Amino acid sequence: MIATGEPLPRVNRSMFAPRVIWVMWRRELVRYGRNRSQIFGGLSRTVLWLLILGFGLGASLRQIEGYSYAQYILPGVVTLNVLFASLQSAIALVWDRQVGLLREVQVSPAPMLSVALGKLLGGATIAVAQGSIPFLFIPIIGVPFSVTKLLLAWAVMFSMGVFLTAFGVVLASRMRTFEGFGSISNGVIQPLYFLSGSIFPIRGIIGGVGFLDIPEELRNELARLGVYAIGGGWVVQLPVWIRVLVFANPVSYQLDLLRFVLLDFRQLPMVVDLLVITILPVIAALVAAVAMAKRS
Repeated sequence: MIATGEPLPRVNRSMFAPRVIWVMWRRELVRYGRNRSQIFGGLSRTVLWLLILGFGLGASLRQIEGYSYAQYILPGVVTLNVLFASLQSAIALVWDRQVGLLREVQVSPAPMLSVALGKLLGGATIAVAQGSIPFLFIPIIGVPFSVTKLLLAWAVMFSMGVFLTAFGVVLASRMRTFEGFGSISNGVIQPLYFLSGSIFPIRGIIGGVGFLDIPEELRNELARLGVYAIGGGWVVQLPVWIRVLVFANPVSYQLDLLRFVLLDFRQLPMVVDLLVITILPVIAALVAAVAMAKRS
């Protein structure tokens, strides 16, 4: 018996059970609806990053590739909310194990693949809900928006949510207590976020204030660091080692595709973006199912 009050249907473990997926998916949404702190966290992150940071740095950074700084980081703030929501849903697996719920599910006839899929789809749905919070502030930052953009953004966010929830399930299967969530936040979420091009471009022109007044000596020093002042802006090229980390981060490609959907601007190959957004979640879901089965 799970939190929604519905018993898991008795099915053969070798079968794909849609009702098991439905029950596990619904359970995740019921738990999310009762957890108002998670909704508050998504709203507070949006206000902090999109409005305070976006307009604060926007006072000195006039634009990035023609977009205001607040507009540029909009997809990044959406991704940040998706990251937190997905991993929080996955880490809840630790609580399920502590209260004995996971044990009941594992000894039931329900196929583990269906249980895992329900968990992942529920986490991805919550991630879409949390990731949509920054869209409420679109009129403030002045991004053109439409129903088509919203649906495409939801599709990218859902795929991102499946991948990140699966990634979190693999981590949660190795955790024994909630005390480890702090390390997950600092050691997993932040590196994935900051090394994805979310708050700074991988390469491009950044416009700002006072660029033409920079002394020649300082311009030469900046040039040695890969930052070149031309006209009214800086041409930014990240150091090689940071670019390697950005290119190795799968979230970079998911975020890049989301930025293309919302702003019609991207910095990575479209083919790679599409491959990552379609293939990686499937592979991650299978790995998560295996991790849950091994844990049982």
